[in-house]
Amino acid sequence: MDDEPDWRKQLLVGLGVLVIVALLIGGVVGVIAIKAADVAGIDGSTSTKKDDERVTFPTFTPTSSDETSSSSTPSGPTGSTPPTTSAQPPQSGIKLTASPTQAGTYQRVNLTGTYAGAAPGTSLQVQRRQGTTWTNFSTVTASVNAGQFSTWIETGQPGPNRFRMFDAGAGKASNIVVVQIG
Repeated sequence: MDDEPDWRKQLLVGLGVLVIVALLIGGVVGVIAIKAADVAGIDGSTSTKKDDERVTFPTFTPTSSDETSSSSTPSGPTGSTPPTTSAQPPQSGIKLTASPTQAGTYQRVNLTGTYAGAAPGTSLQVQRRQGTTWTNFSTVTASVNAGQFSTWIETGQPGPNRFRMFDAGAGKASNIVVVQIG
């Protein structure tokens, strides 16, 4: 009977094996989480990727419909230099604002506004002026809810960047906002 191992010894060996397996699994999950955060750009470091390569995930924050004023009338240009929130009055009913109007590279810029008369769920595409044409800014869109929309962007393009929102279904564009990056 002396050759038979003690049950306490077997229990300790079993617990030791369980601890080692748990540490290995935890290490693998930790490495995967760190790599996923790095790919998603959550590590806090500055990136040198182009805008089209950077993945952004806009979010919509609904607000109450009583904040929307149907009696507001867009005003025209106020001078020879375009203001940061409106370069011309939006004829389409889409009004866009940007905050902040000056940001560092890949710093979050919030794009919010109103779209009078738009059906709920109408999709608006963010566009940036590139030379003489408007191009879609990556895949960043916003949905209209109760006449309002909200999204955000990040860009590494230094200098003044001109943005607008575009309703492809109706062929309507918002006013232009200028955001100074650098």
